[in-house]
Amino acid sequence: MKAFPFSLRLTLPSILLLMGCIAGSFSFQRQVNLTQERAEIEITRDSRLTASTTAQLLEFLYRRSDIKDAQSEGISLIFSRLKGDPKLTLAVFCDQANLIRNASRYELRLQSLSTTQLTQLTQLVPTVERVRRSLAGEAVVSPDHSRVQAIYPVQLPGNPGEMRSSNVGTIILEYDLQQSAQQAIADAFNQSVQVVSILMLLCIVVVMLLDQLVTRRAKQLVLGSEKFAQGELSTRIQLQGSDELAQISTAFDRMAAKIQEDTETLQAAKHQFRLQAQELEETLQELRQTQTQLIQTEKMSGLGRMVAGVAHEINNPVNFIHGNLQFANQYAIELLDLVDLYQNCYPQPLLKIQEKIEALELEFLTKDFKKILQSMEVGTDRIREIVLGLRNFSRLDEAEYKEVNIHDGLDSTLLILQHRLKLNDRCPDIEIVKDYREIPLVKCYPGQLNQVFMNILANAIDALEELSLAKASLVDASNQPTEFTPKIQIYTDQIQPNRIRVSIADNGVGIPESARAKLFDPFFTTKPIGKGTGLGLSISHQIVTERHQGNVYCQSKPGQGTEFVVELPVDASQ
Repeated sequence: MKAFPFSLRLTLPSILLLMGCIAGSFSFQRQVNLTQERAEIEITRDSRLTASTTAQLLEFLYRRSDIKDAQSEGISLIFSRLKGDPKLTLAVFCDQANLIRNASRYELRLQSLSTTQLTQLTQLVPTVERVRRSLAGEAVVSPDHSRVQAIYPVQLPGNPGEMRSSNVGTIILEYDLQQSAQQAIADAFNQSVQVVSILMLLCIVVVMLLDQLVTRRAKQLVLGSEKFAQGELSTRIQLQGSDELAQISTAFDRMAAKIQEDTETLQAAKHQFRLQAQELEETLQELRQTQTQLIQTEKMSGLGRMVAGVAHEINNPVNFIHGNLQFANQYAIELLDLVDLYQNCYPQPLLKIQEKIEALELEFLTKDFKKILQSMEVGTDRIREIVLGLRNFSRLDEAEYKEVNIHDGLDSTLLILQHRLKLNDRCPDIEIVKDYREIPLVKCYPGQLNQVFMNILANAIDALEELSLAKASLVDASNQPTEFTPKIQIYTDQIQPNRIRVSIADNGVGIPESARAKLFDPFFTTKPIGKGTGLGLSISHQIVTERHQGNVYCQSKPGQGTEFVVELPVDASQ
């Protein structure tokens, strides 16, 4: 059942007042109708009496006075007396031909009753004829009950030899019923106002009684229930008395105490379960991070061992070649000096020797052989630099935590990724711009930091490669030269006495804001399926923040490139 939308204190008096108003309206209408009926009956009776009396006076006047002036004065006197009745609105005297001899309204005199402009008079012509024939008066109430018209016959003196009934006039008196109706409405209204006043006084008394006995106590129940519903489980109502509301209050207090006890037990159990769930979640997260870190560490360890092995295998023959090049160069110079000495001593050699000299192009061989030895020496120096870079990157032959030059780690990482900087014939090579400032040596885990730099640089190369290929495709379609040059800028500086910063920025397409917030989440990647695992930046973040107490963050705007900033303390142990 739908609840009533108002309070009990106002509901019952409102219902009583509404029922009283409905009953009062019916009573008011009934009183008005009864009053109008009584007024109509009284006016009809008075109209009959007045019309009958007036008719008798007119008959007496016509029988007793033979002088027309006297008759006219008498008739005028009678009509003057009729005008004094406030309820009378019209008085008309007609002769046997329905000609108006006299009327309370002067303009109606000497007009025919059937042709007058007053509709209420023309409508009475049939009634007048009937009254004249029957010599009996009638009182007619209009259909809208706005007036009463009394029509009575008047015996007029006839000519000698005429029958008495052939010379009959009529007197018509019209009374207004609207004034009586208005008076009836006013009387009924006054009576209804009195009834409603009494009813309102009764409602006020009922409201006060309900407020004292029911509403205030019920309001305490409602407020207590609302507080309890809002979580104040210690709420108690404790109404005094033995009535139904007090019994409800007692039952509510017992229920509240039981619910409070059960809720406290549930909250304690819930808190315990939450702590256990949090511990399990943290343990699971640590296991996942440890697993991913172990996988990446194993990969990087394998890569480092492989790089170290390759560097070691290359280093031995290169050192052998590089060390012997000096002696080879010395021996070659001595041999060439011997040939020069021989030519000076024997300017005219044998024919076979001369032919051999011409076939070997001895002069060109002498000049080019020295250049070959110099280029071989430059090549072995370059190979030794590459081997040194590989060893710096792997750092398997060094202590795990030590002071290193960050620039060496960046250079060795770039050396490993050197082959990826050359894209293809359609795209320009990636340009590396270095802005190395003077920074102190950093105590860190070099191999792990090199892994961080490799992840960031590899992601930058992937973004530039994708953008370069896309622009190259547009260039092929439009046959217009491209002005895009892929570029990676590496910037280092010291931002605090015990803190340095490494910035790696590219001029690629950038990263949208929705993806930047999740860049360092495990297994999140913006690369296609099969190309990225989503672990590189997550592990890099862990290495920088947890292992080195540093900070790494990304700054990017779509269409303006991406910048990764790594901030490291000079000595994380401090």
